[in-house]
Amino acid sequence: METNKTNTLTIRERLAAVMTSPFTVITATSVIFTLSVITSNYGTILGFIIALFTLWAIKWKWSYFGFQRNPFFKTLGKAVFYTALIILVNDFLFQPVIEFYYGSTDLSSFEGIKGNVANYVIFILIMWVVAAFGEEFLFRGYMTKRLAIIFGESKKAWFAAIIVSSVVFGFAHTYQGISGIVSTFFVALIFGFILYKNPKNLWAGVLTHGIYDMFGITMIFLDKERVITNWVLENLLSFL
Repeated sequence: METNKTNTLTIRERLAAVMTSPFTVITATSVIFTLSVITSNYGTILGFIIALFTLWAIKWKWSYFGFQRNPFFKTLGKAVFYTALIILVNDFLFQPVIEFYYGSTDLSSFEGIKGNVANYVIFILIMWVVAAFGEEFLFRGYMTKRLAIIFGESKKAWFAAIIVSSVVFGFAHTYQGISGIVSTFFVALIFGFILYKNPKNLWAGVLTHGIYDMFGITMIFLDKERVITNWVLENLLSFL
């Protein structure tokens, strides 16, 4: 009976079984990490392909990644709260300390949006698709969520999954230098925590990611991206 059932599976169903297997998820995570260390963006691009192919194989079952219907305004409220938390904990506390020891985060890739309204608007639109939606879809919806389930879905399993995916996320930003890697790793920990608290609402992470990136991009557009860090560092140095 088992043999007949297996033979009746379509190619798409067989691919779904392969793509959702623990072996594939762990292997994909390892390859994405390796490519991220070597080439930065290519690891993320490959990750998008793998996650999207998985989504197709499982017949566009978005809930597999944590996308389910949730009250919009309640989710938005959570996102605003989480964004404020990230700005407070990362921008005012963690990042200045990291830059004190490892130097400034390399934001030269974003120079083109400074004072340029057209580039700023285009970048915001791209950010919402690629970073806010895309990165949460890959690093949290696919990587963190699946690893947590593979590890046993306990608190320790979630902790391990969040650490692993955050390391990969950090190295996916190697173009920002050491401070950028460490800072994005720390922010990814918070994104992972958001998913842990909202395992069936990845939109909370997407909106948080988007709002936080909009804040950062707007500061760069206004040529004020160093205001918070410099203010904290000046006060830190005077205290020391």
